[in-house]
Amino acid sequence: MAKLNTCILINSNQPENRYGRFAREILVSEGLTGFSFVDLADGRLPEFEETALILVTRAILRRAQADALLEAVRRGAGAVFLQPQQWIVEQLGFAVASSVIYPGTVRIRYSYGGTGLSLQTHLPIPRYVLPAGPPDWLAVADALNAEWHETGHPAAATAPCGRGRVTLFFYDLAEAVARIRFGNPDLSGYTTSATWPWPHALDLFEGHLDPRAAHLPQADLHSQLLARMLTGTAPFPLARLWYYAEAAHRTAGVFESDGDYSEPGQFRALAAALEKRGGAATFYLMRATKLSETDVAELRARGHSFGPHADPLARDEELAFALPDALREETGKFAARFGAVSPTLQCHCAPWPGYMSPVPAHIENGYRLLFAYLPGSCAVWGRYLCGSGRPMRFCGLDGAIYDCWQQPLVIFDDETLIPYLRDRADLARRVFDTALDAVLTHSHTGVPILSHPVSFCTYSRPVMEHVFDRLHAAGAPLYNADAWLQFTDWRANTRVAQEQDGNGHFVCTVSGLQGRIPLMFPVKNLAPGATVVAINGHEASHSLLRRLGDDCLFVQLDAKEHGPVARVSVRAGGL
Repeated sequence: MAKLNTCILINSNQPENRYGRFAREILVSEGLTGFSFVDLADGRLPEFEETALILVTRAILRRAQADALLEAVRRGAGAVFLQPQQWIVEQLGFAVASSVIYPGTVRIRYSYGGTGLSLQTHLPIPRYVLPAGPPDWLAVADALNAEWHETGHPAAATAPCGRGRVTLFFYDLAEAVARIRFGNPDLSGYTTSATWPWPHALDLFEGHLDPRAAHLPQADLHSQLLARMLTGTAPFPLARLWYYAEAAHRTAGVFESDGDYSEPGQFRALAAALEKRGGAATFYLMRATKLSETDVAELRARGHSFGPHADPLARDEELAFALPDALREETGKFAARFGAVSPTLQCHCAPWPGYMSPVPAHIENGYRLLFAYLPGSCAVWGRYLCGSGRPMRFCGLDGAIYDCWQQPLVIFDDETLIPYLRDRADLARRVFDTALDAVLTHSHTGVPILSHPVSFCTYSRPVMEHVFDRLHAAGAPLYNADAWLQFTDWRANTRVAQEQDGNGHFVCTVSGLQGRIPLMFPVKNLAPGATVVAINGHEASHSLLRRLGDDCLFVQLDAKEHGPVARVSVRAGGL
């Protein structure tokens, strides 16, 4: 067996490479969990085989290292560069850029749901020009200016190079995703949106999120473009894990509920509405909740989970100090009264006094998935404040990755939205339908939802039940926050290693299985009936589905049936 290497090249000593490690978080989100780091800070550049696939993050290479990488490509390897240095671009025939487009916008040419759409980067893009003549460079994406006007320069391009292929992103895609998801750090601690009079994650996006792109999951589209170009650049069929537990799932709902001062009957009504569609809730309870210990036990027995709805604003202290104090005190009191504490959280009124500074206090108190980023007006309701409906680990300006997931919200029913959800419910339903149709067809991003029991029972029920019904009709699971975190964690920790035998057959070893998840391969010109799939030596079924703009072969894996490690072999002329 020949091992098919996949790696991410970083240099952790270079400040320019601060988002190098975050690139792996993007790949994990895309199900590409088999990539390992090669850190140039630890030593010399290794010799790459012709079967290697290398993602080169924004690292400054010595010229000999750059030459060695390009030579590996000429022998058959694949390499994808994020914001490559000028020396590499010149070696590939591009003219030197004398200026940049700042801030640059990316319009994808070659993709699926993102084709023809304009995506923010918040970054400069140099004005390179595609070389004339062979090899034939294909512009993957165009660089537009801030007004979305043509510049005549590429944002990404790909071409054959010897026996291999090289792809260049002329912007640091990893940093672009971080800036889209986490907002403008210069605005941290300020109140900018006039929606709430205390610092909130929403304030990080004032003047940062272009309203023309708010309907797009921009961060997800950047990430999917990177995954697609890695797939197209790889010298072998690159296997990945699907986003959800079943191949038929094209999205998933994730539901959390701020209990606030709701009545017990309102909790039960919302719980019943979810259960009717096969879903469940994670309820966050105020210290003065009207639910009794018996009420909580009964709802837990029906599949719902609970945590505290910590209230830092109620403390007579600056938020920077009140937040960790409230988390510590209210988590302890909740545990003493109700027992198990959800590892997910949204604080009451969702204060967020900083950029990444609130994250460590949450981690110290056992919280690992946060719903702090939520839209604050009908202009962003049902859209993408953070450019995503998916979870991703927090990443600081210094490149530190936190073991805590940011889960942006898309649908919610705060009292600031009463006129919209009560008086313009038909419009809200149409907005959701438009967004969901795009999700099911193209981006497959998640649908995270917040509904307060009191809001559900007094004004938002017609809209929320429409959301539940549409998801249920689409076959989408409706997770509570705890179940979603559990799935997110083990999917991220599942590893996919690939090999090829002497007959050209591909074997994937998928380790760390704890549940159900499909493994998928891109398929090109696969003849019907020509594929044989085996799992752990036993012939297994597979399905062919159109996903992400490609025909893909799906193999369903299940830890109960296959154990924690599954070896998947695929024999097909089209792979």
